[in-house]
Amino acid sequence: MKNSYMTVETTFMPGCACFSFQSDKDIQNGAVVGKGELIEGENSIYAATDDYSGGMYLVANPAWDYDTSRRENQNEENFINKAGIPFRVYELKKDRKFTVGNLPSSVTLKKGDFVEFQDGTYAKASGTQLKVVAIKEGGFPFFVGSYGTPADGDTANEYGYTAGTKNTKYTIEVMA
Repeated sequence: MKNSYMTVETTFMPGCACFSFQSDKDIQNGAVVGKGELIEGENSIYAATDDYSGGMYLVANPAWDYDTSRRENQNEENFINKAGIPFRVYELKKDRKFTVGNLPSSVTLKKGDFVEFQDGTYAKASGTQLKVVAIKEGGFPFFVGSYGTPADGDTANEYGYTAGTKNTKYTIEVMA
């Protein structure tokens, strides 16, 4: 089964303010959005936009589903921030780092690449504020938990805890 949505880890985000945003479309954790006007009738929930001129904000809402009837609901890759429902974001500041995973297989980034968030994922770009500073591959697709132990004969730990699953995680630093 292919995992559905990006996962995010707020690796090094001290001093970054948290805000409540809301979008008119479903949005994944790990997305980068801009800060719009206050939502009508609200005093602390802002509209998420594609315009970054007023700053960039990382969508990093707790990935926890309160419907405990199905255990897989608790996995980060099954989580999506639904349209019209507020979610948490972090203001991205210089020298702060975050890690995203579960990107589409078509995304091939290297350490040192500058990236931007476009069309629902990360892509190479020049002259942006976001730079890939580390890449880690493992067999466990989520940030919460451990990579597990390698299966017998799996010396490269390609499969780790979840057989047949492999994930690349990109640590991205805010450069300006």
